[in-house]
Amino acid sequence: MQLLMRVLLLLQLLLSCSAEDCDLPDRVQPPQLQKLLQVRWVLVEAFSDYPAGVEIVKNINSSVVELKLRDDNQTIEFVEKNVVGGKCITYRINMTAPDRQASNHTLQLANPGVLELDGVESPYDDQGRAEAYQGCPDCLLVVYSGVFEGTAGRMLLIYRAEGKHLNAEELKAAESNHLKMAECLKFDVSAHFVYDGKAEFCLEKKKEETDA
Repeated sequence: MQLLMRVLLLLQLLLSCSAEDCDLPDRVQPPQLQKLLQVRWVLVEAFSDYPAGVEIVKNINSSVVELKLRDDNQTIEFVEKNVVGGKCITYRINMTAPDRQASNHTLQLANPGVLELDGVESPYDDQGRAEAYQGCPDCLLVVYSGVFEGTAGRMLLIYRAEGKHLNAEELKAAESNHLKMAECLKFDVSAHFVYDGKAEFCLEKKKEETDA
């Protein structure tokens, strides 16, 4: 466990050193988190830097994320719904903005969350930490670091606000820039996810099954 924590700290240091060099958008500051809650975010591109993560980005069909403020006005519920191989996989985790004196992460895991697959829930704890960046109101870029089944790794997640995720011309124009950014941040670019504009979302699949 100590080794994994050292690896995570090293990844954090590398990211903090390379964010400016790699031309990332402006980092989302704590007072700006509120605006992220008003949007459902659709994943349009994704990269990873560890083997299992690369397999995920190769096989995922679609992913949507919603952020909801909990009653304590401090905790943000992070709900991610993925369709992978025709199956709906849902993650529900609570994240908080850490003390800026102790950490420069935008958000970090507050406590273990829940993974739901085929209607069965199980505990989920990846020790997640998120760095969020925004270059426009409808754009969101997240570098998510964690320990995934014992392996320290990162995901580069590029989102668009729902509705804007279908702007094929704009997304195509941004792909080369995102690829360069991923290379600069030392992600594996041999395989990555690009939303095809057609794959249905997990929420839509559930609704269809209920209506049936």
